[in-house]
Amino acid sequence: MIEYIEGLLSSKGPTHAVIDVQGIGYRVFIPMSTSDKLPETGKKVRLLTHHYTREDREQLFGFVSPGERAIFELFLGVSGIGPRIAIAALSTLTPDELVKYITLRQPVMLQRISGVGRKTAERLVVELFDRISELDLAQVEDSGAASARADALAALETLGVSRAKAEQLLRKVMRSHPDVHTAEEFVQLALG
Repeated sequence: MIEYIEGLLSSKGPTHAVIDVQGIGYRVFIPMSTSDKLPETGKKVRLLTHHYTREDREQLFGFVSPGERAIFELFLGVSGIGPRIAIAALSTLTPDELVKYITLRQPVMLQRISGVGRKTAERLVVELFDRISELDLAQVEDSGAASARADALAALETLGVSRAKAEQLLRKVMRSHPDVHTAEEFVQLALG
């Protein structure tokens, strides 16, 4: 697997970027959330990647954050979901929103994604509900929430809770209270 690609941004559009790596231009398909964060053309760029291979095609997908890539790969694990819908999901909703709507079992919100109807949205929720809890939520949180979660983890360990149990409690808090953003709230809800 190609972990990342780094080079000069040769050109960009809302759905793809061309990255020049020592004279070779790699076309990388990207969600709009990544496109919005790309530098100006001619500047150095580094994207995390997913190398998608099928018998009839090879494509390289790029992401600015580990959370975007994790969600993309999670969507690819759902039967009948390909890279087009996975990219559309990240172009429509943030990783935080996708996690929230799946953990709160709100398939109607997933119907906002291009190419996703009622049945597909329901299948996404059913198939991803358990797997989303296994995802390292720190990957898909904004940096403020990730920092608060890390502080809450340290506080729980200081209070004598094992790391594994603290992680389990925090995942439960994230599923049931996705709007929590302070370490104090995390700890109170985890122990409550």
